[in-house]
Amino acid sequence: MEREAIASRATSKKTALTRRATLAELAKHTGLSKPTLSRALNDYPDIAETTKNRVREAAKLIGYEPSSRARQLSVGRAEAIGLITPMNSKGLRSAYQSEFMNSLAVSLAALGHDLLLHAVDEPEKEVEAYARLAKAGKVDGFVVMRTREIDPRINFLRENNIPFVTQGRFSAGADQAWLDIDAEQGFYEVTSHLIELGHKKISYLAGDPGMYSSRYRQSGIERAMKDAGLRLHSTYNGDFTAESGRLAVRSSVTKGLDFTALICANDAMAMGAISAASELGIHVPGDLSITGYDGVRLAEIFNPPITTISHSAADCGASVASMIVSLVRKEDSRDLQRLVKPTLILRGSTLPPKGLS
Repeated sequence: MEREAIASRATSKKTALTRRATLAELAKHTGLSKPTLSRALNDYPDIAETTKNRVREAAKLIGYEPSSRARQLSVGRAEAIGLITPMNSKGLRSAYQSEFMNSLAVSLAALGHDLLLHAVDEPEKEVEAYARLAKAGKVDGFVVMRTREIDPRINFLRENNIPFVTQGRFSAGADQAWLDIDAEQGFYEVTSHLIELGHKKISYLAGDPGMYSSRYRQSGIERAMKDAGLRLHSTYNGDFTAESGRLAVRSSVTKGLDFTALICANDAMAMGAISAASELGIHVPGDLSITGYDGVRLAEIFNPPITTISHSAADCGASVASMIVSLVRKEDSRDLQRLVKPTLILRGSTLPPKGLS
């Protein structure tokens, strides 16, 4: 009997620990009405802050957690942010984008929102996916990654007054929310660094020309070359993948490598370029200096570590999360535009050209 009584008490204790308290119990504990409790927990402005704090502390004490669905209905929001990516978009599978999305998801969760990641088979189906998720009320807004020169996603969101924040500036975006990196200044600085090392024959491995940011990267390079009285030696077309970096170096070697430095539009292409150079017996940085852009963690431990233009993907993800939640809460989007200054990180992939070192 004693053993059964102990087991019964243990079971009762476990049930008490795992059962979620009810709103009625919270009302009894605080002496407040259910409507007042609901409005306090949902941060309504007509409830005093002292009352809100009291209710939150009481809820925590007795283990009350409001139903997520009930909260969504009460505030009139899905409390989820959408992010749509094409499955076959190679550029979106970069290390930078992975770091960005991880931080975005964690930061949104801290702000009480979920990240709804949705993949589509083809880029042409993206707008259809935006429309479907918005119409179904599954999201409160969207984060749009990598703005394009011609971007039907943005046109759709603007026309339908759906909250969104873009990763990157875009044309006609004066009244919209965005976070961007000052790529023009970053590429100006890395180009100037190579020139100061003594490089005069500098080539550029560009990313996708359809991306809006591509204009700023090349503009920074050309401005630095012009200021030094030089001209860009040559330009190779890439797509932000490591494989396009490998192809660019192989192509240049086939034609006869006649430049001493290669600026890559991102770290992934720089890694591919260094790998191909190593396979072909070209020493980096002894024979060829190579630089990247993004500052992903892998670039720091690559062999050699890559000189790059760094901006924290994690910090950018956290900032965008804060921006889209603020926008959903009806803040003025013109106050939600941030241009982030990058930092030039000097590492082992750059040296003066042969004969000057």
